[in-house]
Order: sequence, then structure tokens, then C-alpha cells
Amino acid sequence: MADPFPPPIAPPPPPALVPTGDGYTWRAEGSAQAPIPPSSIHQEPSRSQQQRRGGLAGGALAALFGLFKYGFVLLKFGKLSGTFISFGLSLLVYIGLFGWQFGLGALLLIAIHESGHMVFARAQRLPVSAPFFLFGFGAVVTTKGFRDARQEAIVAIGGPVVGTAAALLCYVFALSLPEGHTRYLFLALAYWGCLVNLFNLIPMSPLDGGRVASAVSKWANVAGIGVILLLIAGYTASGAALNPFLIIILLFGIFSTVGRFRRARAGQEPPPLAPNVRLAIGLAYVAMLVISAVGMSAAHSTLLSHGIGHQIV
Repeated sequence: MADPFPPPIAPPPPPALVPTGDGYTWRAEGSAQAPIPPSSIHQEPSRSQQQRRGGLAGGALAALFGLFKYGFVLLKFGKLSGTFISFGLSLLVYIGLFGWQFGLGALLLIAIHESGHMVFARAQRLPVSAPFFLFGFGAVVTTKGFRDARQEAIVAIGGPVVGTAAALLCYVFALSLPEGHTRYLFLALAYWGCLVNLFNLIPMSPLDGGRVASAVSKWANVAGIGVILLLIAGYTASGAALNPFLIIILLFGIFSTVGRFRRARAGQEPPPLAPNVRLAIGLAYVAMLVISAVGMSAAHSTLLSHGIGHQIV
């Protein structure tokens, strides 16, 4: 009795393809049939891939067009026009570097850091500007009218205090989420936020740490120059691309430190703060160093436990 379900017959193998000689078309070997166009040989990107690429490119172009279209309208907002325009341009940079989700979150954490300076400055009844974003190099606010180094240190530490708090909130929120993309995104933002604030606490002007630690001792800025030099040496030894921002910070730090020692020799430095005030500032500074470093380490360890990232030696 014949098998009612015979096995399927395998189709014959496709003929080998050989070039026709013109470098652009192919034909079946041993056959004089018409050339086979390359489009039938090479797999084209899927429709979803093409739509995704088109969507990303279209979104970036739309954002850029909107920025220039409405940029002049923002000029009517006076003091806030520079903030809006610089934020938009910086957002394009961060999206290009990190993608829109992490790029937007990273820039918002920088904005929160700068808002900390503004809040602490207003608490000290000091005039303060709106933040200006530096297109991939962070942001700045300007404050005038400091009465002494204590007040300057209070405003300077406000950024790391508020910025680190926001990064730790990202970490706590990430722990409340189930495993998945959103959890990993907020863990990465927590790591980024703590890292940015820890970097800003390097004791060298114009970084926040330089303004805080220099209220304790002018030698703190010398230590900060050493830290930046170690970072540059680490980049060089590892073969990684050196961030030009480190060079800019180093040059500013050397200039400001040399200027301060010159003013001290000329007797133009204000008198040092009282010992108890310097002790309080020093303790607050060390506490922020520890908190931001522990937060960064915790976020990094949690990412590693999910198999994301690599071990930092």
C-alpha cells in the first residue's frame, strides 16, 4: 500500500551565479538566460528598518527645523531666550550621541544640577542668571555679589546637592520597576547623574568643587589640578579618545590657581574664614563626594548584575 503522505521532494539546488563581465549583473552558470539583476541577489533592508531609519532622520530634521523656525520667537522671552535655544541645540547634540531617551534624560539631569545653583543663590538673596547650555559640555549659571567665600561655597555646592538627589531618585525609581528597558534606562541615568556631579566636585575652579574646597584652603585647587592630570593620563594610557573639555578645564584651573597665589602674595586675598565655618564647609564637601561616589557605584553594580556594561578596574 502506497504511503498516503509521501515525503516532499527537495527542490533542485539553484544554479551557481557568475558575473556577466560588466561588473553589475549576474547570470546562471552554463546558461544564456538574461542577466539576474543584483537587487534579486542582495537582500534589501526590511520595510520596518527603512521606516525606523527614516523616522529617526525625519525626527532630527523636524527638531532642527522647528528650532530654527521658532528660535526667533524665543528671542521675545528676553533672558530665557538663550536658555531655550541653547537647550534645544544641546538636545540635538545629546540625541546624536546617546539616542533620544538617554540624551533627553541626561540633559534634564544637567538642567536640574544648574537649578540647584539657582535655588541656593536665591536662598542667599543673590542675583542669578538662567542656565545656558554648552552644547555637549554641560551648562553654566552666573551669580554676582558674593559677600565672602562661605556664600560662594554654599551656592557652588547647591548644584551637586540637587543634582545628586535627582540621580539617586532615578536609582530608587529604577529599583521599583520590573526588569526591562525602562529599568535599565533609569539605572544608566542614575549612574550618569552621579558621575557628572562627582566630576563637578573635583576641587579646581571653574568646577563647583574648586569653589567649595577653596573656601577651606587655597591648596585645594592644586590638588584639583593633580586630579585632572591623572584623568588625562588615564585616557592617554588606555588609548581612549581624550575629551577636549578636560584640557579646557585644566587650562582654566591653572590660570585661576596661579592668579590666586599671586593675589595672596600681594596681600589682596580676603581674610580666611573662621575655623568652624571652614570645618562645616569641608565636611559638607566630603559628604557630597562620598554620596555621589556611592550612588555611582551602586548604579554601576546594579547594571552589571543585569549583564549591562563592563567592570571598571
